Amino acid sequence: MTFRDFLLDDSGDMVERGLILAAIVVAAISLWNTLGSKLATKLSTVNAAVQ
Repeated sequence: MTFRDFLLDDSGDMVERGLILAAIVVAAISLWNTLGSKLATKLSTVNAAVQ
């Protein structure tokens, strides 16, 4: 069973589905924050070099 089939299937426990989706959202937000802070650091370095 693929992940897509798991999400779109109507059988199974909704709590499991909710926990998996919550874990995905938390991981995505933390990745977004990490990459965003690294990008901001690099952009500020470039900005300081240009000025």
